[in-house]
Amino acid sequence: MKKPIISLVAIAALAAGLHAQTPAAAPATAPQKSAKNWKDTAEYDLYSAIIKPDATPASRLQNLDKWKAGYPQSEYADTRQQIYLITYAAMNNHRAAFDTAAEILKTDPSNLAAIQEILGYVRALEPADAKAALSPQNKADLETAEKVARYLIANADTVFAADKMPQGATPAQWAQAKPTMVNFAQFTLGYIGVEGKDSAKAQAELTKTLEMDPTNAPASSMLAGVLLAQQKEHPELMSEALFEYARAAGLTGPTALPAPQQKSLGEFLTKAYTLYHGSAEGLDQVKALAKASALPPAGFKIKSTVDLDADKAAAAAAEAAANPMLALWRTIKTELTGDNGPAYFESSVKDAGLPGGANGVTKFKGKLVSTTPAVRPKELTLAIEGAAADVTLKLEEPLPGMMEAGGEISFSGAAKAYTKDPYMLTFDVTKDDLEGWTGKGPAGPPRTGAKKAPAKKKE
Repeated sequence: MKKPIISLVAIAALAAGLHAQTPAAAPATAPQKSAKNWKDTAEYDLYSAIIKPDATPASRLQNLDKWKAGYPQSEYADTRQQIYLITYAAMNNHRAAFDTAAEILKTDPSNLAAIQEILGYVRALEPADAKAALSPQNKADLETAEKVARYLIANADTVFAADKMPQGATPAQWAQAKPTMVNFAQFTLGYIGVEGKDSAKAQAELTKTLEMDPTNAPASSMLAGVLLAQQKEHPELMSEALFEYARAAGLTGPTALPAPQQKSLGEFLTKAYTLYHGSAEGLDQVKALAKASALPPAGFKIKSTVDLDADKAAAAAAEAAANPMLALWRTIKTELTGDNGPAYFESSVKDAGLPGGANGVTKFKGKLVSTTPAVRPKELTLAIEGAAADVTLKLEEPLPGMMEAGGEISFSGAAKAYTKDPYMLTFDVTKDDLEGWTGKGPAGPPRTGAKKAPAKKKE
């Protein structure tokens, strides 16, 4: 906030040159007609004392008051008012300077020194505590500043016309002063929205500020706060808020925020992002994007934990529709491996015929992992999800022959036991409940080919 104001004060020093030009000559014995005239020598002497280079602000103010009291209708009243403005500003009496500037602008709306006082120091007149209620005077000051800011933005060419360049300023300085002041006027509109607790106005004006001046780190910080404050009513603004915090914390160069403030914003960003997103994953990419641009690209979105949960639910629903058997299996596994697993097993799984047609599923399917014994087994282990065995099938009668691992087996049966870690669900299964077994007898298939001729007896 301070850097732009300081730059404005420097420009104001140029404008002050308008009021330090050679004064009009003292009145002659025989009064002469001119555009303006001093009423008498005493008035001119007061003016001369006021503009002395070694005059202190306090002595200048004392003489200004004498001049005003003695010559209320002076033809140089406008000059006197300008000097009052400069004197109050030099004394850091910005209440009086602000009011004087407002009076000047009533008759001279393009007066740069008055414009700069209004825009540069309205902040000094507002409550230091952002939560404090605004007084009627505070609100009036903000209204004045808004009118001045909008006038400057709409009439910048008039305010900064070439013939209004102050003494001591160069054409290059004067050319640079215009965009600096216009950008600051726009930023002030955003500040006014913040102070007036008008979030929509503040958001719109600060966004426009960054469109006009992407290097304005204070505007990014202010916009981030405005967006964050609306998270309950407008959670969709949270992504942009985090982006602007990243921008304010990461912008480097002459317009960057002070290092301590950047550090504080960076720490807040990490905490807020992690809480919102569920982890710091993707934060570095957001920081890189924010460093390259003052505003997020169209469609920019950081997914919240709610969004991520919804994505998981949608993916699970899609997967369940595509593979209802696996979805049912995972539902049972999730329950059995949870804190209430034993109770769920006793109440819903034990001795139940599974899958039993739930969700249209009549059999589970898995890949054969092992058989016991290897030939004519009475026990099989299968892997339904992943490569590790998670099902044990027990049969009353042995299956014929043997079968290599990897083949697909479908089954239904009565669940009898389970272990949580490693996960294993055991079923009693009959041959009629089993599909896919390809074993060929206890000794395997018979050999084919010609029989070997018997050996001849030796004589």
